[in-house]
Amino acid sequence: MVRKKPLLVVLLLILLGGTTVGALNYTAGNEDSVTRVLGYDVYKIEGSGNYIIYYPLPNGSVKVLKKGKAGGFFPTFVKVPRHEWIKELSTAEKALYAPPTPLILYITEDGKLGVKSITSSRIKLESEKTLNLKGDYQVQAKDSCPQGWIDFGGRYCIDPQWSLHFDSRAKSKTFDEWVSVMGLKIENRVAKEVEHHWLIQLSRSTYSYWTFGIDVGPFTALSVSKGHRFEGWKLDISFESVMSIPIETDHWERYLNIRVEYIVANAKVPAYDRFTRSYTEIDIVMVYPIKIHSTGRYTIKESASRGIYFTESNGINPPRITTTPNIWRIPENAKWNKTWIPYSRGEESAIYLRQSQSERFKSSSSLSIPIGQAAGKYLTRISPKLGKFASTISITFGFHKKEKTTSLVEYSVDIKPRKSCYAMYSVLGVNVGTSETKTKVKVPLVFGVITDGKVPSPSCNPRTGVCVDSTNPWGREGD
Repeated sequence: MVRKKPLLVVLLLILLGGTTVGALNYTAGNEDSVTRVLGYDVYKIEGSGNYIIYYPLPNGSVKVLKKGKAGGFFPTFVKVPRHEWIKELSTAEKALYAPPTPLILYITEDGKLGVKSITSSRIKLESEKTLNLKGDYQVQAKDSCPQGWIDFGGRYCIDPQWSLHFDSRAKSKTFDEWVSVMGLKIENRVAKEVEHHWLIQLSRSTYSYWTFGIDVGPFTALSVSKGHRFEGWKLDISFESVMSIPIETDHWERYLNIRVEYIVANAKVPAYDRFTRSYTEIDIVMVYPIKIHSTGRYTIKESASRGIYFTESNGINPPRITTTPNIWRIPENAKWNKTWIPYSRGEESAIYLRQSQSERFKSSSSLSIPIGQAAGKYLTRISPKLGKFASTISITFGFHKKEKTTSLVEYSVDIKPRKSCYAMYSVLGVNVGTSETKTKVKVPLVFGVITDGKVPSPSCNPRTGVCVDSTNPWGREGD
């Protein structure tokens, strides 16, 4: 009996330990939110391959929180330094703010490289594929991989120690600048008159989304991943014309600008390009809006006699109406939705968009705005490859249903045409969702163009679809 006592104790400890691990694995299977235990996030990382969990900090560094291999029996505990951003964002300013979520970068055993935001305890590595390292297009000339490097059979071989110096290769920078969120450009006097009504409402039902761009040779793979919802004070702006505004110049422009703060981070995965037979790096750029400094309620009018004036202005950092855009450029990978407007003597509806709340991220419940000039210059100065990202990536918001709060964008433009013309606005295709329900969502950039197509102001000619270079923000290569 004396010998049986320690055995019973061991069996009891095993039973209790197994129950504890089982309970932790159960809580870590939460798909709706992150389970926290004693200040640690508890994750259940499913799938195959290796991963890095990391977090951009206000000081510009990127902190690696965890490295590991997916598919283990035990849950993963991670200490996320959210207090760094809470301290940074906790000011007396009446703003809207959304602290960043931690990110996970992974390479699966079957050759999928992905990056996503962590918003729940259950993480599926294969669920948001953004790049297939086996190759989505034919490699015309194959070289063998360097000895010991990971060969997925595609264009790129991966350094087996790709995660070793991740934090030293990764950088983050926060930008606080006035950025155009809506705009309109009328070219070549194609309209006699214009009437416009723009509305934007941002609130606690507005969510910040991470926008990811992965550069691999001839293309950039874009995806978005949900972050935090905004907290704080609401923004409500209405900008509309009083009767018709006559168009008396060759080019007529209006832009609605608000003060936005956002993170631009970049990371690198060392690789070998079998096509060029050279060592390279797969660059990843991440953009996340953390703060809307412009809040309050504003009503702005424009008339032929009085120009632009406020009839209501109650808040901080009031919006600005300008005749030149405060953006780096309309993303060159955006597609243009076009409508042909034949000449007529009456008023014609040119562009109408309404973005409102939904249960999920859709084309009708999202908004994208180009990055600002400061961020574009920053990326361009680092390297030509990152400068390419400046011309393709954007800031993304999602509008989700929440009681007693409203998030909305409405954009209406009517014209009296002077001659036949095109009315157009751009959309940016991004990947969103899981492998089972993954879709490409066309997120609108609310910048309208009314044109006859005879000048290269948009990044692509509406008649031919041929893209052109220009020296203005509609087609800028870089400063």
